[in-house]
Amino acid sequence: MPTTGQGRYGVIIASGFLGCLLCLPAHALTAFTEEAVTRGVSYVVQDYPQSSGQYGFGVAFADLDNDGDVDLVILGAVDGRVGVYENDGTGHFTDHSLSSGIPLLAQASALAAGDYDGDGDLDLFLTQYGAPNVLVRHDGNFVFTDVSQTAGINTLGPGNGVTFGDYDGDGWLDVYVAYYDDPFEVDQDNVLFHNLGDGTFEEVGAAHTVDDSGYGFQSVWFDFDRDGDVDLYLSNDRAVQNCPCIGNQLWRNDDGQLVNISAGSGADVYLFSMGIAAGDFDGNRWPDLYVTNIEPYDEGYNPLLLNQGNGTFVESSAAAGVDNWITSWGSIFFDFDNDTYMDLYVNNMFEPNALFDCNETFPCKEIGQVAGVIGSDQTSFSSAVGDIDGDGDLDLIVNNLQGNVELFVNREGETRNWIRYRVIGIAPNHYAVGGNTDTFANGRWQFHEIMAGGNSYFGQNELTITAGLGAAETAEQVDVSWPGGSPTRTLTDLPSGYTWSIYPPGRLGDENDDGFRTAEDFPVLDECFEAAFVPGCEIMDFNGDSSVDTQDLNDFIAAYDDELLDCNDNQVYDLSDIALGGSLDTNSNAVPDECEFVMVFENGFE
Repeated sequence: MPTTGQGRYGVIIASGFLGCLLCLPAHALTAFTEEAVTRGVSYVVQDYPQSSGQYGFGVAFADLDNDGDVDLVILGAVDGRVGVYENDGTGHFTDHSLSSGIPLLAQASALAAGDYDGDGDLDLFLTQYGAPNVLVRHDGNFVFTDVSQTAGINTLGPGNGVTFGDYDGDGWLDVYVAYYDDPFEVDQDNVLFHNLGDGTFEEVGAAHTVDDSGYGFQSVWFDFDRDGDVDLYLSNDRAVQNCPCIGNQLWRNDDGQLVNISAGSGADVYLFSMGIAAGDFDGNRWPDLYVTNIEPYDEGYNPLLLNQGNGTFVESSAAAGVDNWITSWGSIFFDFDNDTYMDLYVNNMFEPNALFDCNETFPCKEIGQVAGVIGSDQTSFSSAVGDIDGDGDLDLIVNNLQGNVELFVNREGETRNWIRYRVIGIAPNHYAVGGNTDTFANGRWQFHEIMAGGNSYFGQNELTITAGLGAAETAEQVDVSWPGGSPTRTLTDLPSGYTWSIYPPGRLGDENDDGFRTAEDFPVLDECFEAAFVPGCEIMDFNGDSSVDTQDLNDFIAAYDDELLDCNDNQVYDLSDIALGGSLDTNSNAVPDECEFVMVFENGFE
């Protein structure tokens, strides 16, 4: 856990900090370009006012086929069709909607992607407003099976935001669903589905005091106190009109028991709260919150709740220039220009969408029109970010009512250096949901968490982490923590411009993931040994110094699960002979060539 310290805006921001008035990019901005239809994403969302659901529909970036690029899932078509689009790796998409097996959703609302059954691919949890939840299991090749009944999650009610997180640390992803609990319609409190690890769930919301009965819109699992486990934050609507009020709620995770600590935390705002952005906005290594709100009231600003690292938050939206007195819904923290500072995107309802560009000092500068991401003139609810084309910057999809979804391709972020991490999880949590990274570059730290659903409004950002590096050629240090706070690793001098797979200690050296380090794994070490460090070599970098050298060879040998041989009796293990150049291994079977010749000769097969 980091020590509490000053972020780029100080620990207590609300005390009159002014900062620069115009935090403009260092050079002329290269705008995003809208390219949905030309890239194969033709998905028309129903008009405003919508004929089904409640307020908007979700959209998500998720790598459904595990090929390293993000695919798309979209809700909101008039006919209830769920849009499922496969990315070809260049940011062009193929429509699998009609063959996906996902049922039509008459009252579609929100979605989240997570591996609930631990089989190594992403499944989808979908909520509906006034209809049961739907859980579809991914069977591969973009084909899904509806398992809602057998899984026990098909609660009926006004379903809104959904988020995956392993609150009890057993490795299985649990699910929290927010309900818009209107007693005049379907009276349904929020639910916490505990994953039993056998494909089924049990509802335990009351046992953990998270069966909130407010007008729930969105929730998110995030580790606000950085003790290794995920905590829960909930956004509630109508907390001004609806007294006795139920404001936003914060539950701290105490060894698997969720404890309500809202009162006195500063996170318990009482507003018409809708979407949530969660992330380290001010650079002090503690995750912050930004929640959206309705404009026409005295409290019509969007609160920016900066985490002080001591269990409390300070509202700092005005000082940061992001108070945005406009009715708004989705919100996302992301570094769109890869300058190492988090920016903020906001979906506005009756005004153009906003992009706040933030730099070293407050306030941020609103540049949505200049950047080309204000969107259409229709009502905007949901958005998500992911790198669709592999150029290292985060692209943006916006799901408005009335018209085709908009896919904004980022042209600015690629002008600076970047680094991406695919944190490899420990089964059954294969995607390390709930894990996090701290990146040190350009003299400052960046903190990122892996969140499956909940971060924005009704949708999900990609699970791969992107850290902007500005002009830095490397990430000097990367601290990685897996879900639960253990294990951890520290990596150094990781080169920019790559997506790195970050393996837990127990997986190092096991390239084929069979649980053993044997001759089958050795060719990767041999190929990477004292060569340029590139993706694919991470599995053999035992000490995390961005090289595969003698130390890693020795660590591999120490962890070797097969018999160590010295076939030529030179007092050096064959593996060392090959890696150090003393022997050739032309067929890459971890046996020196001269020994194979002798064996062939002795057996009469020459």
